[in-house]
Amino acid sequence: MSTAKLSRRGILSGAVALGGVAVAGPARAAPRALRLGWATMPGHLIPVLFDDPEQKGLKHYGKSYTVQPILFRGSSPQLMALASGELDFFASAASTLALGVTNAHLDLQAVADIIQDAHDHHSDTWLVSGAGPIHRIEDLKGKRLATNAIGSAADTAMRALLLRHGLADRRDYLVIQAAFSAMPSLLEKGEVDCAPILNPFYEIMMKTGKYRGLFNARDIFGSWQPVFLAARASFLDKHRGVVADFMEDWVRSRRWFLASANRQAAIGIIARFMHLPASDLTYLFSDQDYYRDPWSMPNIPGIQKPIDIAHQIGVLKQSIQVAPKHADLSFVEEAKKRITQSS
Repeated sequence: MSTAKLSRRGILSGAVALGGVAVAGPARAAPRALRLGWATMPGHLIPVLFDDPEQKGLKHYGKSYTVQPILFRGSSPQLMALASGELDFFASAASTLALGVTNAHLDLQAVADIIQDAHDHHSDTWLVSGAGPIHRIEDLKGKRLATNAIGSAADTAMRALLLRHGLADRRDYLVIQAAFSAMPSLLEKGEVDCAPILNPFYEIMMKTGKYRGLFNARDIFGSWQPVFLAARASFLDKHRGVVADFMEDWVRSRRWFLASANRQAAIGIIARFMHLPASDLTYLFSDQDYYRDPWSMPNIPGIQKPIDIAHQIGVLKQSIQVAPKHADLSFVEEAKKRITQSS
């Protein structure tokens, strides 16, 4: 498993000399480095949330915590890293949460919103060639389909929907794993017949007129939560003070990105990170983008729904009830309280 460490800040310390004598103040614990997994941009936002803390009004960054974002191909590789102690938080899919609880026996809890496919916003869409023979899901029999990682949010949606149309993996179609960023090229070259294309590439490819959407995630799950922030309950309990500070800043930063007054600046930050022209990202923070809860409250029924459907059709061997055992909303609730009281 390969990861890319994207940002790390050092903490400077020193002694204050008074009259030629070094005077040491009271000992302060070094900020805890929180390791956050992520898989896609600009959807997850994680790699840019904690850059320039002063601009975003973050209160605790560099004091009680710092953040180390780590790139993965999907949620299932992140789960493996969390289980082995390489991550503190990860961008989880519903199926990944269920597998972590039932297979790995981890004390996982959903703690915050990342992206929702809801409220008449964008839904992840699988594209095929507009000039090709694939016009309905049944036409995918014998075809090659791309997925980012087995067990991810997109992978579960695809398998569940195809199975409802009588198509089973290996028996009826071939799955090829690839990074989301590689999928437009795979589809363009004909190396796969169908692929989930995320924004901004979805908008760009559809404008060419060469592709058509075959289905989207909402066709199987309705309004749902594709990705959310999750962690182990044991970690949350052990570091509640640090996590409370981190979550306050998480909510503050997301609210900064969502504020209409900051939209152009926010798009510029993301464009520079992704090395794309800002004109390719004009859909961001509109109804053409994912829905993001303004207080980072996760959609618990929207996590439960894909788990139930995946279990019903056999994609998941065991189901779980997300609430109340596998959801801890106390941190986003505390963050909202702190922010509203200070405003």
